[in-house]
Amino acid sequence: MHVVIHIGPYKTGSSSIQASLRANPAALWQQGCYYFDEPHMPEFALQTLSLTRAEQMTPDLRHRFSSLADAQAWSARCWQRFEAEVQARRPPLTLISSEHFSGLSDPTALITRLRRSFSRLTVLAYLRDPADLYCSTLQQRIRGNGERLSELATPLSFFYPARKQLEPFLTLVGPENMLVRRFGSAGGGRDVVQDFFATLSSLGHPIALPSQHANETLPAAVIAWVLTLNETLDAQGPGAARHLVLERLEVTPEVLALPKLRFSDPALPALIHANARPACAWLNETFLQGQEPLPLAPADQPRPDKSPTALTQARAALRDWLLGQLTPEALQVITRAIVSLAPPPAPPDPKVLAER
Repeated sequence: MHVVIHIGPYKTGSSSIQASLRANPAALWQQGCYYFDEPHMPEFALQTLSLTRAEQMTPDLRHRFSSLADAQAWSARCWQRFEAEVQARRPPLTLISSEHFSGLSDPTALITRLRRSFSRLTVLAYLRDPADLYCSTLQQRIRGNGERLSELATPLSFFYPARKQLEPFLTLVGPENMLVRRFGSAGGGRDVVQDFFATLSSLGHPIALPSQHANETLPAAVIAWVLTLNETLDAQGPGAARHLVLERLEVTPEVLALPKLRFSDPALPALIHANARPACAWLNETFLQGQEPLPLAPADQPRPDKSPTALTQARAALRDWLLGQLTPEALQVITRAIVSLAPPPAPPDPKVLAER
């Protein structure tokens, strides 16, 4: 039996891939594929096996479990259910997908456990241009985490994590058992979901499903406006009222028609590419032969100045770039969506919010 472990990483279309898999379990099974999906917490069900200290628990795990022992007991039950299902069904292909796997510093426990049930194992990952990844990560930290300007990585300080995320898996399974695709450059006009299924087909497991899209990016002006809102948050961070405002913005057509976040100054992505050059060169050589390579800064380009003065200037440039998205026209569209004529809806159940 063959298992494919899709490890993300973060911000490479994983939510859309998982939504497409989750929406079609019967069609997947008809095509000889079993997708393991633990309700509410699919991303943690297998990852928890690798935790050895309470300090390693993520905020989500700490929210759901009072101790590491409780989390591990839950994980053990997930493993038992997963392995029993695999042995009962004997599927030609089993899929596990979680961008959290790419955050494992040592995935040995995960790979060792999977080898108990499967004779063939493939790790599948996507790589994204460092500058594009920076923009997407910036949006997530502002929108989802409620971070202030002082907490955000600047283009000068941003660390491109892809080599650190993929190298532990390469050491464990070998290059012959890793498939790494370039995110955003799939041929034939395919989106990442269709590229994912085409890649599975290349492994001898033809899969055809419609694409579902999730966690879509918000326009640049909305991200900048939310950043100004974050500066007013107290120590408890984002709350239900903020979530309701974002939900309204996410479904307003006039808001969604505003431009997406793009670099206005070429010096900013140049900084990111210069910092990421060693990692990108290794990734191109190791995984992307025959594919569109990751961009490389010129080899003779000096390493960026990271003095305290340069770091301060970089944060100021980040602020000016983001706030420059708040044109009068964009602000009018956003505020008209927020200041609604309809009464506010009831606040969502905090338990429902925690599961999203």
